[in-house]
Amino acid sequence: MNIYLHTFLALSCMYLTYFYGRNMTRGEIAANVAEGTLERLEKAGFIKYKMNKKTGEKEFVRFP
Repeated sequence: MNIYLHTFLALSCMYLTYFYGRNMTRGEIAANVAEGTLERLEKAGFIKYKMNKKTGEKEFVRFP
């Protein structure tokens, strides 16, 4: 293995890990922002949820 191949492999591995971490962080940030926004809207009374007894998840309730 010469120095050019070794350098190429090292740089490509560093780039791939950087790209993977960057994409994972974006998804987590967007999920946290969406969750926070929905919680604030629920506290303010603009949206309403009810708990589903079978699945234990919140379900959106439409206002009439």
